[in-house]
Amino acid sequence: MKKRQKILELDYMRAIAAFGIYAIHATGGFVMYSEFNSNAMRLGMFINQFFRFGTPVFMMISGLVLFYNYRVPEEFDAKKFYKKKVVYLLLPYLIWSLGYFLFKTYFYHIPLEEKWISKLISDIFFGRIFSHLYFIFLIVQFYLILPFLIKYLSKHMMNSPTKVFGIITFLQAIILIYEFYFRQYTGIVALDIFNSIYWKTLFGWFFYFISGGIIAYHYGKFVELINRNIKPIVILYIISLILFMGEVYIDVYTNNSIVNFEKYGSIRPMNMFFGFMSFVMLVYTTRKFIHMKSPIALLVKSFGTYSLGVYFAHPMILEYIKRKLIGNFPNHIGYGRISSLIIILVLGWILTMTFCYIVALFNNRWILIGRTPQLKSGEKIKQTVS
Repeated sequence: MKKRQKILELDYMRAIAAFGIYAIHATGGFVMYSEFNSNAMRLGMFINQFFRFGTPVFMMISGLVLFYNYRVPEEFDAKKFYKKKVVYLLLPYLIWSLGYFLFKTYFYHIPLEEKWISKLISDIFFGRIFSHLYFIFLIVQFYLILPFLIKYLSKHMMNSPTKVFGIITFLQAIILIYEFYFRQYTGIVALDIFNSIYWKTLFGWFFYFISGGIIAYHYGKFVELINRNIKPIVILYIISLILFMGEVYIDVYTNNSIVNFEKYGSIRPMNMFFGFMSFVMLVYTTRKFIHMKSPIALLVKSFGTYSLGVYFAHPMILEYIKRKLIGNFPNHIGYGRISSLIIILVLGWILTMTFCYIVALFNNRWILIGRTPQLKSGEKIKQTVS
């Protein structure tokens, strides 16, 4: 495979997307359990919705990296590729799945079912052990079809990018609009099964993955296009943000209730617009960070470097500190307080990154945080997290 120049801004983009996903999980409880229309609910709702670009951006980055590295079938070594994914992704996923199973059983006092082993195996396979683990089940589907996409779609993505982008946008929009606005029980077994699981299959996310691939084939031109048209792009981004946030606020304050809030997750039609425009803005913004040598820039870059560890670890850490802080100090830290939201948001992130840095010190770090550079004591740690 031809060695290509690394896209340096991707580390910063991963960092921001990883924090976005973390922020969604950190703030959801404050929306659901705070007094309606309290300051904590309003701030939590804004943060929770603003960072909904996290998963779409991650998916676009995944598509970009894979198609950037494997442009044609001759460059794709299936044996080497899948071996890496098994060792550096699926094995850590298996370990974390078992960890979350034990965590839930102990932390929530969940008794074991009669056939708990078969259920455990099924839940691991489908990413059901904990809410965030579905993403591994999802991304593996794209890894499995990647050689077919490279073989049959890569030429069209290179030669007719606008046409391919238009087709995938149309098809994805049809699926998401139906699922979000018109889905109902039909009695047709296949369709009802699809309706229940589409959000964790490639059918719910192919727009982002293939869009990232199209951008990979034309990345230089894509960056030039952004730089030449940044003013109208900013306007489009603001419009997408208003539309994306607006539909949630209209629902909540029209009904004077958060009863429908959980419906407004990351996989919805409007996020195709908002998520894509967020990706564009992140490319423009993070390219400014590349040559910065400030401690803050280096710190943000390290967040992206260990983003897989952040993904795996943060829900467990958040659940633990929420239970301990809110359970032990209910009169001082609890839902409904902005101070509590900020404390949990900041403390959870610090502990998550501390965990990743500690694991990164060890030779066998890949077991928990994937294929990442090793931190060394002394000067190298200072350079990374100074």
